[in-house]
Amino acid sequence: MGIKKILKRGVFLFTAGAGLVAGFTYGWTFALHRRFREHLQKRPGKEGAVLPDGEKSMDKIGTSLREVPFSPKGPYFLRLANAFGPDLLPMCLDIRRSTAGYVYPYPTQFEKVEFESIDRTPLVGVMGLHRDGRKRPGVVFCHGLFGSKNMNYVMNPALEAFSGWDYNVLVLDLRNFGESQRLSHSPTTGGWKEGQDVLGACRFLGEREEVTSVAAVGYSLGSLSVMNAAYRCKDHPFLSGGAIAWNGAASMERMVSYISTRPPVIDMFFPVYLAFKFLHEMRRQDMLQYVRDEDARPYLESRPFTGDFKRYMEEVVAPHYERSPEEIYKMSSPSQFISEVDVPLLVIHAEDDPICPVAEMDDLGRAAEGNPNVDIWVLPTGNHCAFDAFDRRWYWSVMRGFLDYWADRPDGGASDRDAQQLTGVEG
Repeated sequence: MGIKKILKRGVFLFTAGAGLVAGFTYGWTFALHRRFREHLQKRPGKEGAVLPDGEKSMDKIGTSLREVPFSPKGPYFLRLANAFGPDLLPMCLDIRRSTAGYVYPYPTQFEKVEFESIDRTPLVGVMGLHRDGRKRPGVVFCHGLFGSKNMNYVMNPALEAFSGWDYNVLVLDLRNFGESQRLSHSPTTGGWKEGQDVLGACRFLGEREEVTSVAAVGYSLGSLSVMNAAYRCKDHPFLSGGAIAWNGAASMERMVSYISTRPPVIDMFFPVYLAFKFLHEMRRQDMLQYVRDEDARPYLESRPFTGDFKRYMEEVVAPHYERSPEEIYKMSSPSQFISEVDVPLLVIHAEDDPICPVAEMDDLGRAAEGNPNVDIWVLPTGNHCAFDAFDRRWYWSVMRGFLDYWADRPDGGASDRDAQQLTGVEG
């Protein structure tokens, strides 16, 4: 086969692949926006248990929400494809400063905003406020590792909360991710500094006159961030509507070691490990262009694919914040502080999570024992932050039920009009 034919086939395959990816992305965005518009025009159907009356407690709401049936349907790997497929392209683009934030744009009801973390690190988010003069509760959504506000698994519930559940919404890019990485070089710590980012977002949203209480929902790294924010809320009381942490961990030091170690090929984590290795290298190459910290340069200039998360913490993160790796691990690990959390906190995990092993919940459960403000659930399946693809009705019902229970709706909001029922959304 001649060189010209090979080039022609290469160009054809590249064009066809790019066309398929672009078509899928456009179609997915169109579907999300269409459902968003439909929900704004007509509230979705309701079903589920009635939320408990009387004095509020985690025990009461936990008992009520456990009555919502969890019934996964469909082939396992098809569920995974449905959960992770839509985010492959934005994950690869959001890893770089120059291409972050371009996939899955938000509807026009959302505006891009800039605000500060508690430590004054500049951050980017998108905020949706109802402009009808009626006060409503707010909720902040927080993505995971190598994620951003434009990922489907974060954008989807954010649009649902705004259009279907009658909330004001803010979705943030954590430091070092998405569009926030354009504003500063602030390495990720695994929860410590990211908890301050979440509190900064809660403060910013709560300062709007349309907002009453503010809740937070986090996924993976965002889960550790939300747990950290719930703990530090005693010093920065901006999280007033409860918090949900999906698929988090107890020990950041253990997690860094776990995701830095190559597993056996047959391990469910193996393809994720390869993806993390590739994404970490993409991030390292991008940081090489703009990071000028002398302490970080040896790591950034090392041979391709020789870096890992453990070295990153030791050679980039620790010097930047002038703390030892051990200090950062301790401040980022929920097992170190969850016993002192006084904000309603619901932690949800899956037994088959290949990224954050379920053993993390055993450690977290022991650390949280005796704290009435914390409830930890472990479901038989759901993979990593993929509950939406396993049972959307359960996922929406539990999340909305928890948020509605702790929300402040002083003028009779949507939850009161719906007789405090949990919702189920088809699709």
